[in-house]
Amino acid sequence: MKKIHRLEIIAPMIFTFVFACTFIFSYFEPHVEDVTRDYVKAHTGTPGYVLVDVRAERVYEGKSPREGIPGGHIPGAISFPLSKLKSDTASEKLSEAGVVRENTIIVYCNTGADSGRFADALIRSLRFSPSRIKNYRGSIMDWIKDPANKLLPANHETGNYNNRNAK
Repeated sequence: MKKIHRLEIIAPMIFTFVFACTFIFSYFEPHVEDVTRDYVKAHTGTPGYVLVDVRAERVYEGKSPREGIPGGHIPGAISFPLSKLKSDTASEKLSEAGVVRENTIIVYCNTGADSGRFADALIRSLRFSPSRIKNYRGSIMDWIKDPANKLLPANHETGNYNNRNAK
């Protein structure tokens, strides 16, 4: 008869427990809704909605951050870089910019990753409701796929992306 070691019994139990805890934790964790280009177009400029570009101010103002990514911003967006969320006055500056709990906040960056971190910080650190935060997944890289979509300023650096929007 084969002798069963305690580890053979305990290891699967531990694995099951950790898996269950992870699943339960992620289920109840607040989630930010990802939105599409059409959602951004439909809500930008609408009262109660604020579109926030979380990239560096120089990128918002037209400087390409790197090859393949244009500088500039989506018309109607305000600039509030992710790095500014770490300041002691972040809450006050957000409020001055219109990023308040009563509004629906749509955040974007180059691809949606940094804007996701910005959204998480709004929820975790500044206690915004997850239902009021939207992340434009795809962000600028998705926006430029449609040649009809413009970026401001008009003389922004294109980053040499292959798009008919390139100047």
